Amino acid sequence: MIINLSVAANSLTAGLQLAETVKNSSLLVNIMLFALILASVISLAIIAVKFVQYRQAAIETAQFVDIFWKNKEAQDVAAKTATLTKSPVSAVFAAGFVEFKDTKESWEDKGIVVIGSKVDDLAANVERAMRREIHVRTQLLENGLSFLATTATASPFIGLFGTVYGIMNAFQEIGKTGSATLGSIAPHLSDALVTTAFGLIAAIPASVAFNYFNARLQKFENESMNIAADFINQIKRSNV
Repeated sequence: MIINLSVAANSLTAGLQLAETVKNSSLLVNIMLFALILASVISLAIIAVKFVQYRQAAIETAQFVDIFWKNKEAQDVAAKTATLTKSPVSAVFAAGFVEFKDTKESWEDKGIVVIGSKVDDLAANVERAMRREIHVRTQLLENGLSFLATTATASPFIGLFGTVYGIMNAFQEIGKTGSATLGSIAPHLSDALVTTAFGLIAAIPASVAFNYFNARLQKFENESMNIAADFINQIKRSNV
């Protein structure tokens, strides 16, 4: 209990010292700190939202894939997966199935028999619809990732700029006073260290999250392409 109180006291002291350092920092440093804190807060909000979105997409995609491979008829798959609206893979299949059904019914109403070359034309229409839906779903999943990438890339440089600025001020103070005392340069070095720390605090979570979400997005795209290819093959096999 004593150790925990000691740790808490040390943490509180460190927090107060950090707040005092920020308070005494120059205007330019405070602007950079505000920008880094804002970027960090926005990044964390994006990470939370995207985590929920990707989690739901992964769960429903697993359900869809299981249903797709267990059912040979596309109509059965469409009926059983109609509620899986969070899955990008399910949406891609749904777009292809709607195009397949509408195009085939339209041609049959006009007396066009779907055999021979018409099978290839139908498959081409379905493929275009599914590819278009892949792009749409990819863009939805990508929303916000560019901000994470920018934060991960730019924040360390903003922190580095603050470091350089603080060191420059420290040398200027040495030039004015003619002595390199700790009391004269410590505030400027504190500015430098604070901006570096906040830059890393903003960049590290954004970088990790971007790489994670980007990898998951690639899996969704690959799964969508696999489902699209198999559905096209089913169309060609069943209508020849």
